[in-house]
Amino acid sequence: MKSWPFLRAGDRVDIIAPASHGPLDRLAKGKAWLEAAGLKVHVPEKLIDPDLFFASELRAQVSQLQDALYSESRAIWCLRGGYGSMRLIPLLKKIRPPTKPKLFVGFSDVTALHLFFQQEWKWPTLHGRTIGQLSVDGTSPDLEELRQVLFGEVKKCDYTGLVPLNAAARKAGTIEGTMAGGNLKLLQTSIGTPWEVRPQGKLLFIEDVGERGYSIHRMLEQLRQAKLLRPRALLVGDLTDGVEKDGSDKTMDAIQRIADEVDFPVMSGFHSGHHPDRNRPMPLGVKGTLRLGKNPRLTSVLSP
Repeated sequence: MKSWPFLRAGDRVDIIAPASHGPLDRLAKGKAWLEAAGLKVHVPEKLIDPDLFFASELRAQVSQLQDALYSESRAIWCLRGGYGSMRLIPLLKKIRPPTKPKLFVGFSDVTALHLFFQQEWKWPTLHGRTIGQLSVDGTSPDLEELRQVLFGEVKKCDYTGLVPLNAAARKAGTIEGTMAGGNLKLLQTSIGTPWEVRPQGKLLFIEDVGERGYSIHRMLEQLRQAKLLRPRALLVGDLTDGVEKDGSDKTMDAIQRIADEVDFPVMSGFHSGHHPDRNRPMPLGVKGTLRLGKNPRLTSVLSP
């Protein structure tokens, strides 16, 4: 895996919209946050030109991504998720990677691109807030943490307050592995594609939104039957908006059922994902160390 590219004041950030479109006021707020952090922001002409489910037609999205990859920028930041990022991967399979890796930021549907960059180009990437979730008026502490991660003011991310969900997670010990994962639906969608998730021997992080308990279980069960659910540990982030018709929420019941059936540690309490008030940055493609037992902790190291 290549080195983590920390940013410096004055660096250029390219904004792309590889998935769905969104309100332009969110683009303005996100751009203002990046500029307040000391970065120069480049927004392509016609970033948003809605085409069915997508921010723009495929040719325009491909052009945006290709321009961003070969520009003088040091980072590529996604406007939002939704649906559509996987359509760009056939292009990526045909082109040469830039000489130096760029910091790629986003989450949700953008998980498809995270998987490609990590597995094919060996780039570390950052699972974190999209442009549409950035705001100079935001009060969530994870926004300051995100800024510190971007500029290398912190060289590692620590996650505490974790909850062991099975015997393997409660047993004292330490596990090391490369951080991988993202949106569970996209991990399932990758099965059988050239960018299929490869979590074997890694610390696999998952999160999702709008999926009820049975759907969470079904996705994990498919990964298991496809012989892909073989990580060193499973790290469960926020699973939001999965309420049943009767008002109950069985998402964590589904996770617990899987945890009881596997022999690797399953740990919850990672506050990354679609929660409306929080989305901690989760570095992927970097080394992670998971301490099990009492006072569990995950530390992911950002290598300059």
